[in-house]
Amino acid sequence: MYDENQTQNESDYIITREEELEIAEEGDIGGSRLNRPIIKISAVIILLTFIVFSFAWLPIFWPPHLDFLKQNQALSEEELVRQSKHAVVNIQATKTAGATRSQGTGFNLTAQGMIITNRHVVEGASAVEITFSDGKRLFSQDIDIIDGYDLAVIRLKSKNLPFLPLVTDQLVELGQTVTIIGNPRGFQRVSSRGEVKEYYQTETGMQVFTVAATIAPGSSGSPVLDEKGRLVGIVYATGTLTIDDKEQSRALAIPATALN
Repeated sequence: MYDENQTQNESDYIITREEELEIAEEGDIGGSRLNRPIIKISAVIILLTFIVFSFAWLPIFWPPHLDFLKQNQALSEEELVRQSKHAVVNIQATKTAGATRSQGTGFNLTAQGMIITNRHVVEGASAVEITFSDGKRLFSQDIDIIDGYDLAVIRLKSKNLPFLPLVTDQLVELGQTVTIIGNPRGFQRVSSRGEVKEYYQTETGMQVFTVAATIAPGSSGSPVLDEKGRLVGIVYATGTLTIDDKEQSRALAIPATALN
């Protein structure tokens, strides 16, 4: 359990709320002459991306802000991830009369559509767009906030949607290995894995736990799964833990018991 009396010398725990990934509206650019440099630049970016993904032994080419991709290639072949990722959705929330949009992650719990995500992803939204792994897009204005938690429920009116079948009714144990599947920085259904490290309470009294795993903006609302594929938590923020002058990344999650 997290010890509130832990001294500053033992560890310096800095919690930073995950920034919502804002999606800028792209303006039209007229004229083919203006488009040509963009096409060339895009080709170079695609080539560099291919190099990065093809040669994992070239860490010098791996930008620090893409560290969350390092585990994904191996984990994506596991049965747990393959079965679970179809229930993980991309969320785009339209806010302030359509002036801004934010992107986050969510996951589905019923065949008809009950999407769980973070409150800060959809709060103030007039409508949300839900995209599944097969490209199916659904829209909803039926959004409920779960009091006392950074959680929200989006209800859909559909059928035969992929969903996570099991939600635990017990707190995940310290030291247990868990898997996170989310949409960081626009990448879709990226998986990461780590151990549950600490429990503590936020200033608002919300009980949360930390996972020694690397995530990035856009992961808000990601499901945290145990070894049996059961939902044990929902990611809501990132943090860093400093030990012996070295920073360690942490994912901050709300226990799945909050859904009960």
